[in-house]
Amino acid sequence: SILRRSRARRGGKRVRFAQVTVYYFARRQGFTCVPSAGGSSLGMAPRHHRARRYSLSQFAHLRQVSHRQHLRQHLRREKLRARRRELTQNGTVPSAEAAGLTLADVSDDDLDVGQVEVGDYFYLQPLPTKRRRALLRASGVRRIDAEERQELRALRLSREQCGCHCRLTCEPRTCACSQAGIQCQ
Repeated sequence: SILRRSRARRGGKRVRFAQVTVYYFARRQGFTCVPSAGGSSLGMAPRHHRARRYSLSQFAHLRQVSHRQHLRQHLRREKLRARRRELTQNGTVPSAEAAGLTLADVSDDDLDVGQVEVGDYFYLQPLPTKRRRALLRASGVRRIDAEERQELRALRLSREQCGCHCRLTCEPRTCACSQAGIQCQ
């Protein structure tokens, strides 16, 4: 067939990757992304402070180890929340014992890491505002800009409304799209 001849002529040329270069950036307050709730978006410094090269197999192994650690931390937090709920009768009765529990109180024996397939589980998870702020402080960010919260809220609200309210025909005098110089949506 024609397809077989064209493949044979190409001679099996392929792109092959031998290395992965990972660039490391310091964490900064974002101003470039919009989290789904709250303020304090996470970002990175404009320039990397370190770069490392890995072979493909080394990088795959490092990713697997990293994903397993993230999974273990996630399961540890879930177990801690469950214990606190139990001690407070599903969150209705305050408990000093529940308030004193920390992640260190959850041992590796309490986690069912073996029953979860890391590849199936791992994807970026949204972080609550408190955790984002803690990450920023741990990274050395001294002052977290409080005005970002209002800016992000305004952005989220503006993204909920897209286009104009014209129905069958466009009324240029009242159409928000037309007034902004955009073709009517």
